Amino acid sequence: MEQQSIEVLRRLDRYLEELEPKLIAFRRQIHQHPDLSGKEANTARFISQVLTGAAIPHRLAANGCGIISETIRSPDPAAPVIALRADIDALPIQEETGIAFRSNNPRVMHACGHDAHAAMLLTTVLALKQENNLPFSWRAIFQPSEEEGQGAQQLIQEGGLENVDGILALHVDPNRIVGKAGITPGPRTAFCRDFVIEVRGRGGHAARPHATIDPVAAAAHLVTLIYQALPRSSDARDPMVVTIGMIQGGHTSNVIPDIVTLKGTIRALRREVAIEASSTLERLSDATAQAFKADIKVGFKNLLNGMVNDELTANACAEVAREFLRPENVICDDPPSLGGEDFADYTAKVPGCMITLGVGFPNRKVTPLHTATFELNEAGLLVGPKLLVRCLLHWSKKRAAM
Repeated sequence: MEQQSIEVLRRLDRYLEELEPKLIAFRRQIHQHPDLSGKEANTARFISQVLTGAAIPHRLAANGCGIISETIRSPDPAAPVIALRADIDALPIQEETGIAFRSNNPRVMHACGHDAHAAMLLTTVLALKQENNLPFSWRAIFQPSEEEGQGAQQLIQEGGLENVDGILALHVDPNRIVGKAGITPGPRTAFCRDFVIEVRGRGGHAARPHATIDPVAAAAHLVTLIYQALPRSSDARDPMVVTIGMIQGGHTSNVIPDIVTLKGTIRALRREVAIEASSTLERLSDATAQAFKADIKVGFKNLLNGMVNDELTANACAEVAREFLRPENVICDDPPSLGGEDFADYTAKVPGCMITLGVGFPNRKVTPLHTATFELNEAGLLVGPKLLVRCLLHWSKKRAAM
């Protein structure tokens, strides 16, 4: 790293270290006041207040639930514009951690680390705003509705990637202790397609099922059929999973209901596999409807892209991460996950990389993401912004040399 960049990095590190108490406070504030997807107005308002106090120009998304900052320009007019993204929504989970700053909102919890993502990005941009000699221009994106796979497209449509050359993001990982990071080029998450199945029959007395068209029986058969037939219809070398996450129907023990509703998700590492699984699901539903004389309708949400880390970007980030964290602490060969991540919608349009950041506690059982007991080690939060600014400096130099 050339001397000028070293001096810039030293200043940024100093700013970030001074901001660490605010970083922790930001995370706790957002954690204590979580908002569900599509309802992040309070979180966005808090972030906006911080940005306004730092004189970082920005605008709220059309629904008031997300934020796109203006591009903060480098002195170099040819410098690349790099966007930084954090998701800000929470999950419909009742928190059971018992921490002092646990959620104040019943049945809503930051169980996926988005409170940390937002706090780390907020701290990063506060530091970047203090430095006037950056070799890159930057824009911050605080995104709603990641958990529903809709927020990225919304902010892209509202200009989030306009004139952007690349994008970076952090995601916490409780399976790794503080000081470790994952930066793997190539496919990282699955193509995801959520669905709703409505099984409509004809209700009646529980003692006389022959006089009804039982949607519970039809739905139970369909779930079993999905779990048995779908995996057998796909090449085992192509990872794919289908899960039913909700079954809802009826109100009491002695009445057969008219309708049962199922909600589920299809996950696959190739688009074609996810689409074929959707077609198979429809055929199984039609067959079940015929067998039980029920009316079964399947509705699909839009297919969420699989996320791919750009090879050049990921390798550049890994290179600087190995220098910062030591080579043995940077994992570059993680297998792709069948989880979903709408950061994929950004990386489908511009080169980008999502870095996973260790926030696990040493010698302590892992509390997984998306659970009521999820807890992260705040000692790892400062590592995120420090790693991010190093990636920005190094990657921007790599791009300028191309």
